Amino acid sequence: MISSHNRSIVIIISSADIVLAGLAEILKGSLANEIISLHRGDEMIDYPKMDGNILVITTSDEYEKSNVFIRQILFSASHLGFLTLHLDTMTDYSNQTINLSDTTALVCYKVNEVLTSFLATNARETGTELTRREIEVLQLLTKGYANKEIADQLFVSTHTVISHRKNISEKTGIKSASGLTMYAILKKIIDVGDINQDDLI
Repeated sequence: MISSHNRSIVIIISSADIVLAGLAEILKGSLANEIISLHRGDEMIDYPKMDGNILVITTSDEYEKSNVFIRQILFSASHLGFLTLHLDTMTDYSNQTINLSDTTALVCYKVNEVLTSFLATNARETGTELTRREIEVLQLLTKGYANKEIADQLFVSTHTVISHRKNISEKTGIKSASGLTMYAILKKIIDVGDINQDDLI
């Protein structure tokens, strides 16, 4: 089970159902463990005492109207961040905004950048940076190696590899191979050129 300290939640707030549905579908490919869709900021009243790393995506108008209330409701969050949702496709590129013209990959990248910064801060605060051996296991894992193959490469037992993988998942809060691959890219543990691009789709 993912500890609340490493759990990542994305909250999308938009009055448009099509925007909520579209973003929620796109963000299934992100590092988020949970995605919550709301029509208005005041609907956060239904989520008291939510903790973990929380990213709120909303329009600038809704942010102005609701951000104080949202911050009060989410006071238990380990980290709280906001990205501005621009429905105007002409908006200039920014890491702090999500635009309707952004590609699926770009939306996930922007969200993952924020979520990864939360996880990296957690790791520094709790001393849960990956060990050298865990990094080696992660690098081989992202190249598609099975546990037995990783064990053979590192001259350790399969049981040891499984133990390292468990530690990696606990420290990062990520269980899926695709999520760990994205984490490794964002943390510069691997180069994006080292992996099969089809694995990211």
